[in-house]
Amino acid sequence: MKIGQDGLKLIKEFEGLRLTAYTCAAGVLTIGYGSTGPHVKRGMKISHAEAEALLRKDLERFEKAVNDLVKVPLTQSMFDAVVSFTFNCGAGALRGSRLLRLLNQEDYTAAAAQFDRWVNGPNGTLPGLVRRRNAEEALFRKEGLNPKVRPIVSHKKFKIKAKVYTLLKKGPGPGSDLAEDEKVIVQAGKEFSVVWRGKEDNSHVKISLDYGMGNWYVFAPHWEGLDGTSPPRNEIPTTSGSKLLSTPYFSQRDNIVYGNDMPWRTCFSSSCAMLAVTVKPGCVTGDDDYIAKRRKYGDSTSASAQVKCLNSLGIKARFITNGTNDLIKKQIDRGIPVPCGILHHGPASAPTGGGHWICVVGYNSSGFIVNDPWGQINHINGTYTKTDGKHVHYDYKLFDFRWTVERADDGWAIVVD
Repeated sequence: MKIGQDGLKLIKEFEGLRLTAYTCAAGVLTIGYGSTGPHVKRGMKISHAEAEALLRKDLERFEKAVNDLVKVPLTQSMFDAVVSFTFNCGAGALRGSRLLRLLNQEDYTAAAAQFDRWVNGPNGTLPGLVRRRNAEEALFRKEGLNPKVRPIVSHKKFKIKAKVYTLLKKGPGPGSDLAEDEKVIVQAGKEFSVVWRGKEDNSHVKISLDYGMGNWYVFAPHWEGLDGTSPPRNEIPTTSGSKLLSTPYFSQRDNIVYGNDMPWRTCFSSSCAMLAVTVKPGCVTGDDDYIAKRRKYGDSTSASAQVKCLNSLGIKARFITNGTNDLIKKQIDRGIPVPCGILHHGPASAPTGGGHWICVVGYNSSGFIVNDPWGQINHINGTYTKTDGKHVHYDYKLFDFRWTVERADDGWAIVVD
């Protein structure tokens, strides 16, 4: 990938343009848009054109570092933000960072929270770095926190105001359970502008603050302005009864490794393979066979590749981003299992993660029955406790939180016409 205009603008804004060599806050001889190295000499002067050329040359090095070190898909905004971070902190800092480790685990939400940990200079916190990290985090989140599943939807801005002394928190639950760098004290009367809010559970709400101030959790009773802003719930299907399809279970854990098709990346393919063999028995012999056929159309994380592969097998499938519980039930009633993209990390009341695909294969009066290619989630903390994910039960409220995360009708799924 190459840096886009947003990333280029951010780097230029924070590096500033200096046409005469100077010593930066870190004590390094610098010129142009933050260019350093043996080519920079004390007293050196350059033109605007030379500064642009140096920037482009430097960016090639940092673009390559990010492309080499990050092993998972990124949106353009994510890539731009990480290049800006690397440009500022260095490829060595990225290589050894928790930011990179979380990215390569596809935990994009947790990775986004790492930017504001890099704000210190030789003598402590630097306000300029605080502003830059906030801008990078905002850019990282711009197209959503998951290049594979759901982007954050823009909502109308609104104001909230602290009724009492309270906290902005990086996670739900008591502030006493959080580290000092995971919470910010807010005095009564303090106002914030909110650009997005999630669904409320146990009196906690996840919000995104305007001006690049990041994502936080708030305890709803402590704030004015949240009433009337809650997204609607995904309703229980309109008819009762139960049904369980005879869909075989495919575990992604035993999938053959080939190129980018590592077992931990093939949940989407394994889920679509379960759909394929149910709708058209014999079209593939299992998920390894399906994956081999899918490779010609693109990566396992690509919805387009999955749809093209299913279509090639004679299955008229399409990818949707407006799914509801009722739609899933109607597909099941027609004998069609439904691959669905969920957020699988974190507690069910505040899910996070880079996204995961499961296959809904049935329902009853209280919820859906799913085949999870990776196993069974402990919904209290979002970790997997079992490797067998066949016929796992999700009650409708739980499915609402993990599947239709922001609205009543924003579920991502593969459906068959």
